[in-house]
Amino acid sequence: MKRLLPVVLVLVSLLPFSAVADDQGSSSAPSPVVTLPATNPKANPSSSVSKSISSSTNTSPTLATTLASIRKLVESKSYAVALVALKKANKDFPNNTDINNLLGFASRNLKQYSASDRYYAKALQLNPNHLGALEYQGELFLKLKKLDFAKANLAKLKKLCGTSCEEFQDLQKAILSYT
Repeated sequence: MKRLLPVVLVLVSLLPFSAVADDQGSSSAPSPVVTLPATNPKANPSSSVSKSISSSTNTSPTLATTLASIRKLVESKSYAVALVALKKANKDFPNNTDINNLLGFASRNLKQYSASDRYYAKALQLNPNHLGALEYQGELFLKLKKLDFAKANLAKLKKLCGTSCEEFQDLQKAILSYT
């Protein structure tokens, strides 16, 4: 009980002013329900994922809002948390090229290369001309020491978007750094 008291005090201090009882002891707003996570969020990334991909209302997030939240996680290099969020998103929005591409990216950055390979393959099965998936798969090929495959992706990118698109330039730079 002693350990719980500071947590309760902190939570009460975070309540909106209108939810705190007034001088007469009545509350001007319904009492909020506070649930504490059962585990440490760092030990269980999925506990913080729901906060980052859902709103405070009971409406389901759209694909666009889900991807925006996940991209923020990826940009902050929170790959493990992003991977959990992406797996949930993959269930909510199955067969989405962007989700599979990001699953591949997060997996690759966590050195889960066989999973990454499967996700990129799925993304490219759904859309063989997805520029991001071609670039990232090419970068995975370099990790796997498959230079010829990376060069094949570079050639396909050149056909699709020319030499001035970002995906072509990034993969070309990675290949030049590899050799």
